[in-house]
Amino acid sequence: MAAWVRFADTKATILTAGLAAVATMLVGKSSSIFAAVSAGCVQGYVVGGLGVVAIGALFYTLFQLAMAIGPRTSATSPGLNRFAWPTLLDVTAENLSEHAATVDPRRDAWRQVIDLAAIADRKFRACNRAVWGFVGFVVAAVTCIGTAAALTV
Repeated sequence: MAAWVRFADTKATILTAGLAAVATMLVGKSSSIFAAVSAGCVQGYVVGGLGVVAIGALFYTLFQLAMAIGPRTSATSPGLNRFAWPTLLDVTAENLSEHAATVDPRRDAWRQVIDLAAIADRKFRACNRAVWGFVGFVVAAVTCIGTAAALTV
């Protein structure tokens, strides 16, 4: 179960590296983008619009990656669970001992499986949205750079 969560984190981390590479490319070409926008022609407005779309897609993707990579600090199931550290934060030793004596460990284990499945689902959904945001960012950034380069030649 925990491997599902780690797999989502790994995918999001790889996507973050790709996002950084394309963002670096966009920043590296910013002088030609600004020159094209400053020209004031229709193509310059297209370059400016593509730049705005690229930046919007960049921030959308960053947000989704943060949602995918960010740690979860709460359990989805209410109540004490000996296997879920967020439920143990405000528990006394007496409460935990009583819980251990009255609740079957298998019940806690299955609750933890359900919690981990919910965490993996949230992470994979955010990762999926980040992938599509990244695609939009790459298309907008490459088109913006290409159009700007054609105008400033």
